[in-house]
Amino acid sequence: MNSVNKNSNPEVKVKLAELKKFLPVLLMAPYTRALFLAGSTTTGDPRPESDLDLIIVSQNNRLWLNRFFLEALTRIFKIRRTKNNFKNKICFNIFLSNYEPLLPHRDAVGAGFYKNLKPIWGSEKEIENFWQTNSWIKKFEKLESSFLENPISNKDQVFIKTIAEKILDYSGLGLLLEKISYHGQLGYLNHRLNRTVTDVNSKNFDFNVTPNLIAYHFPVSNYALELQKHKEKADFNPAVDNTPQKSL
Repeated sequence: MNSVNKNSNPEVKVKLAELKKFLPVLLMAPYTRALFLAGSTTTGDPRPESDLDLIIVSQNNRLWLNRFFLEALTRIFKIRRTKNNFKNKICFNIFLSNYEPLLPHRDAVGAGFYKNLKPIWGSEKEIENFWQTNSWIKKFEKLESSFLENPISNKDQVFIKTIAEKILDYSGLGLLLEKISYHGQLGYLNHRLNRTVTDVNSKNFDFNVTPNLIAYHFPVSNYALELQKHKEKADFNPAVDNTPQKSL
């Protein structure tokens, strides 16, 4: 795996080495189409206690099932961050459908967060589709993302994922389990937050859920805090990219 820009901080190499070790587990999960690294590691200033922020691009109409498998696998192998154990652990920031992988917060603040995203796994087609769909970022920020060398060179390492997808799709279980996963997880998230998770843009929460998008940072996200700072500035310009999303 190549180093990201601004990697003079030795902690960056530590984080990337840990992430590379976790990839075989992450790639067991059916319906993962691309993985992007986000957060402080991509900007070159992670702290030793920092976690590993990931954005997941999932197969269309299998996003919630993909999330179920990833949550289960990362917990079983104890690589998922918890409240008291988050150093070098996986933190899922956003799940998107590969049909229309449009990031939330299409404004200047959001672009500031997304400009440094680093693709760590996925086909050239999937990654190119992601950047083309999110070209709105360039309206606000210069994209600084550089491709990391694909760390998975052996196709046998995604064998479990490929076989599981074929079984689920050919049997018809994939769509059924997607519906069950969607309603079950949505109910759980509603209960956990004690509020309607689709009520986005509140002052202290940053949470957005649709059948093909899960963006969750709570109780108070970096985005929500940064947006509040911008709004408090007299010169704040609430520029937003209003490119419509395609209907699914």
